[in-house]
Amino acid sequence: MPRHPALALVLALLALGCGRSVVDDVDAIDAGPDGGAAAGGVGGSAGTGASGGAGTGASGGTGGVGGATGGSGGVGGIGGFGGGPNCGPCDGCCDAAGICRPGKDSNACGKGGTVCFDCGSIGFGCVDGTCEGTAPPCGPGTCDGCCDAAGQCHFGNETDACGEKGGACSDCTALGLGCKAGVCEGPPPKCSAQNCGGCCDATDNCLPGNVDTSCGATGAACENCLPMGKKCNQPGSYCAFLPTCGPFTCASGCCDDSGVCRNGQANQQCGNDGAKCSDCTQFGLSCAPQGFCYQGTHCGQDNCAGCCTATGVCVAGAGSTACGQFGKLCQNCAASGNTCIGQACTTGGNCPAPYGGCLPPKLTAPPVASTSCSGADLSTLANACAGTSDACSKQFEKLLTSNPPCYDCMLQFAADDAYARCLAPFLTPDCNHQVTCAVECGNETCGECSDAEADGCSKYVFGKGGSCGEWINGYYCNQAALAGPGAFCKWNDALGPWLLSVGSHYCAAL
Repeated sequence: MPRHPALALVLALLALGCGRSVVDDVDAIDAGPDGGAAAGGVGGSAGTGASGGAGTGASGGTGGVGGATGGSGGVGGIGGFGGGPNCGPCDGCCDAAGICRPGKDSNACGKGGTVCFDCGSIGFGCVDGTCEGTAPPCGPGTCDGCCDAAGQCHFGNETDACGEKGGACSDCTALGLGCKAGVCEGPPPKCSAQNCGGCCDATDNCLPGNVDTSCGATGAACENCLPMGKKCNQPGSYCAFLPTCGPFTCASGCCDDSGVCRNGQANQQCGNDGAKCSDCTQFGLSCAPQGFCYQGTHCGQDNCAGCCTATGVCVAGAGSTACGQFGKLCQNCAASGNTCIGQACTTGGNCPAPYGGCLPPKLTAPPVASTSCSGADLSTLANACAGTSDACSKQFEKLLTSNPPCYDCMLQFAADDAYARCLAPFLTPDCNHQVTCAVECGNETCGECSDAEADGCSKYVFGKGGSCGEWINGYYCNQAALAGPGAFCKWNDALGPWLLSVGSHYCAAL
């Protein structure tokens, strides 16, 4: 029987390893609260985060009763994105300091009193209170506050980012001043979530909070990540273990100077097998489709919709000896006894099924948050979905009748992209793309496999040379989020508790 989409992202990773893997170790350290029921009922819904600052929200609810023991507690909210503060009646969104924002800026997007999303930092614009489309350039028409050097919008009333009307941000802390009405003046205030978008050091100075030695956001205390062996992860500015880019985590691409896995087919970021990326243009060369610098013609996803031959010629990609799309190296399907259908080599079966590739700019948008689900709504749905699929479907139907806004919110987490959608607020655009493509590829290639076939299919398609192999980094780049603010998204092999966990975070009444 087909598997739930959230499981697809986990299953291949388990199949790839023999015993413990790098990700096992990452998960074991800084693992988030378990949202699954140990035995019996489903855990209670999460509490809301405390007002002001990042940090951990209230503890999860009490485990449900049923069977020998009650289920484990629900997942607690995380400051910033998780279970955020209630700022009272608000048509826009509530920021981490408990202030009601209009909800139309890319750094504070939302409506109906939900927690604000920083859409710009994750590659999206803000449209009608939801993260959609491409992030617009920061300026007077898109930002009421100020724009930093990276083009991100800030509120403009913070000591580390002071300004107004889309102008350039000023760091008043560096000048020994405070921020008043978008201008650096007067003595600096006591550092807090109300006046600091970064973190507060030991002497109450507001720092940007985006470096390893002073990491933090929304007025939280700065952390030095280095003694813990961690790095300051973005977006979100929190200390996390980041998997090393290399042959195992970036098998089909190359690693840039920042340790980010790239596809390895660009002239200035060329390489394969997880090696360091090369800038071919420094030598007057181009990047070959195979991922090395050469004197031939460049062909890749930036200039070819079909597939690239070994000599850099872009062809349609629909032939049995030259099959593929999105600028990938052409495959010779005929050589392995396969055929080219939909620009993908296939044996004609559905386990694995063919996968033509992932659109280069494809991203999964964050959920549309809501405050419409009661604790009873979430617990009832979770208990039903901890049983049979028929019971789960019927409870969704009941929810549609009894509480349509809650149904709309929860339905987002019953779709094929549910796992990527849950994690989207905590991922960079590059990682979002990798996760999105990994989920899509896993679903399309192995989604119709039986339970007995699933492990073998995932191991095959995500192995080196497999149709999903180039997206293997999608299983690693999300680990910081899963061990940090996105811990509530972690799939614990049980649909009911997972729905309770994500619903408590994104859909619950504050």
